[in-house]
Amino acid sequence: MSAEPISGTAVASAGLAGASVFGLATGIDYGVVFGAFAGAVFYVATAADISRIKLVCYFLTSFIVGVLGAGLVGSKLNSLTHYDKPLDALGAVIFSALCIKVLTFLNSQDLNSLFGMLSRLRGGGANGSK
Repeated sequence: MSAEPISGTAVASAGLAGASVFGLATGIDYGVVFGAFAGAVFYVATAADISRIKLVCYFLTSFIVGVLGAGLVGSKLNSLTHYDKPLDALGAVIFSALCIKVLTFLNSQDLNSLFGMLSRLRGGGANGSK
């Protein structure tokens, strides 16, 4: 499914306009809003063989998590790099892209193997015994 250039440009323009309105309406820093937008678009633009509704859900989840987690990741980046200016926008990009990668990984896993992996991490066996 390849998109036509005009429709791709229209979607990107509408997305940026929506992110701008979101930032204006909520008072959130534009760098954080555009960072979360860029992180969410990172996966959605390169995804193949995924339904449109899943892409929209991945995008929205990644965007929201990127906006909410930008301060945390930005402060951690500041403490690691000792940079004197806030790095919240970069934190939004990283956290948003990382969120969508984790979501797609979890979505591709079989639930039984995922629960078995979690129980092994918790200290039990794959069948619940210790």
